[in-house]
Amino acid sequence: MTRLSHMLVATLLASITTGAAPAAAADIQPPALQFVFEERVDLETPEPTGPGPRGNGNRIGIVGGTISGPMLQGKVLPGGADWQLTRADGCTDIVADYFIRAEDKALIHVRNVGLACPPGSGRGAYARAIPVFTAPIGKHDWLNKSVFVSTIDPVVDAQGNLRQVVLRFYAVP
Repeated sequence: MTRLSHMLVATLLASITTGAAPAAAADIQPPALQFVFEERVDLETPEPTGPGPRGNGNRIGIVGGTISGPMLQGKVLPGGADWQLTRADGCTDIVADYFIRAEDKALIHVRNVGLACPPGSGRGAYARAIPVFTAPIGKHDWLNKSVFVSTIDPVVDAQGNLRQVVLRFYAVP
């Protein structure tokens, strides 16, 4: 067993032997999200990869962008991509993989995996993702030590072409 497994088992055994009752459902409060920063990501023209066994593929290159917010400022570096797979149900699996550079020149890797669905079934368009950051230890190490969620809003030009996305990142305390 790992050290974490031992700690979890010990905690569970302690609550059983002390008679501690689990919290009632009404006592459980969901965590509030904390806004940490926004990215405005500039995109290449989407490039269809064609149909595959799990849906239609699409690649959208990342050409740059800006980062602003209370906990991080900087820029999105060119060279990453958003890999998409549109499923039979009309929803799209998203995997974005790219780098950002903080104002202090720290290089941070971002892998943002999510889901986008068109409006329907009583709800509007939906686009959310779970980013995982790999930041150098130091000033930006907080990115390595929290769970985050992001929202994704498309920005289209006058002809209806996707040219940018706005992502807002929230920490789950």
